[in-house]
Amino acid sequence: MDSPPILMLNAPLPLPARGASTRVRIGAHELVLEAVRGGYVMLWSDGREARRHALGLGPPGGLVLQLKAPRLPLLVATREVLAVVPMGRVRGYLQVPLVPTVVWQGDHGPAAPILELLPRELAAEWDERDGATFRCTSSWHVRFPVRTGEARATVPVVLRNRSTSMLSPASVPLRVQDASLTVARGGVVAAPQRLDWDGAVFRERAALVAEATP
Repeated sequence: MDSPPILMLNAPLPLPARGASTRVRIGAHELVLEAVRGGYVMLWSDGREARRHALGLGPPGGLVLQLKAPRLPLLVATREVLAVVPMGRVRGYLQVPLVPTVVWQGDHGPAAPILELLPRELAAEWDERDGATFRCTSSWHVRFPVRTGEARATVPVVLRNRSTSMLSPASVPLRVQDASLTVARGGVVAAPQRLDWDGAVFRERAALVAEATP
């Protein structure tokens, strides 16, 4: 069995010659870029749905396929039940979808994102407490997840119960940014997140330390 491909945060997307095509696969997703008369056509498929885009590109310059963090904060529902005793903590890994983004890099102006290929695993929602968020699901991995080749970031998480009651969160809030992403073990890893929860509010440990520092 072939090993899944190693993910890259930035991968050049060569422009094909007229009548030819360039193919890139990320997990179950496939991108096909074809040169046609008057421009380029890009087909993006996730195995269930395909989207077609017409691109007008001109030299000098080129395309780059970047894996970016979701723009909105995340609420990650765990497939397993998390039960944390008073003042207890649990460590594990969550996986969140990344957004494949096609970026044009040319000599005229700065790099410009031209297409965001938002995965169906991210569901945008709005509520009065959390505002605009992306919701997704993930297993609570007790060991570092094996490489699958899917466009996901692995986030090490430490969750601490700061209350005097047993707590079981329905979802875990995460903030993942492009600057926190790195390639490790053949996949994408985000910076660790340490969360304290009192049953009503999650707080990042870094924010608690900053507030306690005079």
